[in-house]
Amino acid sequence: MRILLVNPAQEETFFGFSEVVQETGVSGYMPNLALPTLAALTPSDIELTLVDEQVEDVPREGHWDLVGITGYISQSRRMFEIADDFRKRGLLVAIGGPYATLSSATVRPHCDILFTGEAEETWPQFLDDFRRGAWQTQYAASAAAELEQSPLPKIEALKPDAYWVGVVQTSRGCPFSCEFCDVIVYLGRKQRHKSPQRVVTELERLYAAGYRSVFLSDDNFTAARKRAADIMQAVGNWNRRQPERTYFATQLSIDVVRDEQLLELCSWAGLKQAFVGLETPTADALREVKKNQNVRQNMVADVQTLHKNGIMVNGGIITGFDSDTPATFRVLYDFVQAAGFPMVNVNMLHAPEGTPLERRMRDEGRLRGDYAELGSFSTNVVPKQMSLEQLRRGTQWLLNKLYAPQPLLERIASLAEHLPVEREMVVTGARSAAIWQRLLDSYEALGEEYALVPRRAVRHFRGKDTSALMTALIFGRQAIGVMQRRKIYDLGLGQLEEPDFEALAVVPS
Repeated sequence: MRILLVNPAQEETFFGFSEVVQETGVSGYMPNLALPTLAALTPSDIELTLVDEQVEDVPREGHWDLVGITGYISQSRRMFEIADDFRKRGLLVAIGGPYATLSSATVRPHCDILFTGEAEETWPQFLDDFRRGAWQTQYAASAAAELEQSPLPKIEALKPDAYWVGVVQTSRGCPFSCEFCDVIVYLGRKQRHKSPQRVVTELERLYAAGYRSVFLSDDNFTAARKRAADIMQAVGNWNRRQPERTYFATQLSIDVVRDEQLLELCSWAGLKQAFVGLETPTADALREVKKNQNVRQNMVADVQTLHKNGIMVNGGIITGFDSDTPATFRVLYDFVQAAGFPMVNVNMLHAPEGTPLERRMRDEGRLRGDYAELGSFSTNVVPKQMSLEQLRRGTQWLLNKLYAPQPLLERIASLAEHLPVEREMVVTGARSAAIWQRLLDSYEALGEEYALVPRRAVRHFRGKDTSALMTALIFGRQAIGVMQRRKIYDLGLGQLEEPDFEALAVVPS
């Protein structure tokens, strides 16, 4: 039996590293754990080919008994293209993963076999059925997977030396109830965890493979604080025994700042970066989407607390909440600048299929368009207190304003001010020198004002973690590149103090 498993390329986002890293000989991406996990669940007598389209092309030639495709909504367009192409060639196609679970009706026409839920139960069941020639057209997991029983991902089956960052998942699910979040729909609100020793075992495998940077791909790493502390204690002890340090990134909630001991432990263990869904400083907006864990926080001070612990914030910002007005964009800009996190992900509010927000928008008659057909700079929610065009133009202004040369440099300076003094520099070696030169060249290509940003930023980082500076600069350059390719980049907008809505329609569309 021959099986091809594919992780499609995703629609471009602000996450990840840019061509600055890729041109130095590594992809800049991190692997999707679905492929090596499925490989570990597959018996050795099956000939398995894994293709991650982030780092290699999907083969145009060859025959397989099954083509399996996984992915998120950001990969859905490419997922369908690949599936439809293989089906036209007469091959059997299966689709599974988060998007297939959330949007089964949308995915169903593009595959012969649909998988919903987690694969630890359904993939072995399908393989047994397939051997007997009695496979079903749909497989649905009957229960959430026990993570401790999930096999070790077969990372050696991936393309060697293709990734900048390794991945370990220590938990699945999130206990919070954010209305727009699809994680709680397809993974549940009861968080499931791996043991500290299991996490260390996976780290050892990544370390042996050469990884010195690892993303802990939990949906909310610190949601269960005692569990997170146990993991960080074990990880820190392991890390201190290694000849070279490994550095970590993860996703967490801003309310982690309430636990000073946990923050110190995370920093000691090697946590250097965290994506934090800040969304907005407006309490009414947070309450309306049930992001209550952010409401009682002073998020400007909280971001700086994370920075003081050596954990650089990659902040998520959302525009288009019901309480947002055209004046909100300036409020968001002022908040980001005051908090001082250089890496900012700005997106318009979306209502993913299956989420409470989608149900509410549908009930209110405010769900627009075919979600699968919407582009990355768009929304399927009709705004309440502004027109759709105002939302788009305001968001475009916010992005251009945040990544204009001076505001970007101001946030980098703020980060440096709050980061602790580093006795042990993280970024060294020939690869780092090559990346730095690429950064200088890349910023110079944007014009004279941008050319000064990395050179001036260095002055703020004497005695500080230079890897944080490099990551912030790479992310900034990536953000500008994404805006250019989305055709929303406009240096002139970044020079305006607020969006100009005078020529725009005021009737919601």
